[in-house]
Amino acid sequence: QLGNHGVVEQHGFARNRLWSVDESPPLPDTTSDCHIDLILKQSEEDMKTWPHSYELRLQVALSPRGDLILTSRIKNKNADGKPFQFTFAYHTYFSVSDISEVRVEGLDTLDYHDNLQSKIRCTEQGDAVVFESEVDRIYLSAPPKIVTIDHEKKRTFVLRKKELPDVVVWNPWDRKAKAMPDFGAEEYKCMLCVGAARIEKPITLRPGEEWQGRQEISPVPSSYSSGLLDPEMIQQMQRI
Repeated sequence: QLGNHGVVEQHGFARNRLWSVDESPPLPDTTSDCHIDLILKQSEEDMKTWPHSYELRLQVALSPRGDLILTSRIKNKNADGKPFQFTFAYHTYFSVSDISEVRVEGLDTLDYHDNLQSKIRCTEQGDAVVFESEVDRIYLSAPPKIVTIDHEKKRTFVLRKKELPDVVVWNPWDRKAKAMPDFGAEEYKCMLCVGAARIEKPITLRPGEEWQGRQEISPVPSSYSSGLLDPEMIQQMQRI
């Protein structure tokens, strides 16, 4: 669950639970030898607030060229025949040089919910998302590839996603950063959250059904000029 877009605690309970290594994972979705499979099942504590039986699997893989691949599977294990519904988001925090020198491309003309304005629906007017103050948005029906450009580091993060139509973009800026106990007062300057999500249309699973989502992050060197990706980097991205 992202934020309060659901019935359980802020951002859901999965991130606050102790996971186990999955001893019998599904066949891997990657050819990488560098991966780990994790599993989370319901606990008595979870059943008090979300009374459903489930299996949540996460495979974390690293490719030889440095791509990070996250694959999540959620299965309804209810024995009483009841379906359940949920939203989903990866909270992907990128380390950046200076938030004011970063831009996110691929979200132009899209509608988004602005969480700073009571989740009203807006339309992105710029050719890229840039940061001059706090941003907390859910972009809807985004393309399968989103690009985050760090001008100062001359580095680009290419995010690819499957079965995750939405994209969360968040930076708390100075006032909210100072108010958060687990966030340094100046750390907003060197981080950015851009993550694949499924929020506007929640997922519903009947007993025995499974949903799978995937996010891949590829760091590539880049240059930046007048807000456009250079031709060499575009060719690199097309080969990824």
